[in-house]
Amino acid sequence: MMAGKILSVDSIPSGNTAGVIGVDSYIAKTGTLTDHAEAHTIRNMKYSVSPVVRVSVRPKNQSDLTKLVDGLKKLNSSDPLVVVSTEGNGEHIIAGCGELHVEICLKDLEEMYAKCPLIK
Repeated sequence: MMAGKILSVDSIPSGNTAGVIGVDSYIAKTGTLTDHAEAHTIRNMKYSVSPVVRVSVRPKNQSDLTKLVDGLKKLNSSDPLVVVSTEGNGEHIIAGCGELHVEICLKDLEEMYAKCPLIK
């Protein structure tokens, strides 16, 4: 993937980063793909911030609950700093690193991932 363009390649030399389509159901947030027997995995990045702002979300229409749940899974896998959880009472929680981060996550959830109106 180069500046919004998708370029199909047969191989990627070691040490390069690339976007791979179709593995999102197998890898939660990050991963290392290789066909070399002696390859080592790339360590996950350590972030110096942690999620501190929490917001509860629910769909405006109860019939959109499955869309919300699917959208939360997509949001969780797309952002390494967001934490999505479900409380014991069924509340869906999004935790982010600040108000702006959570606001962006909510906008992305509503417009790109869940594609349904939400109550925050």
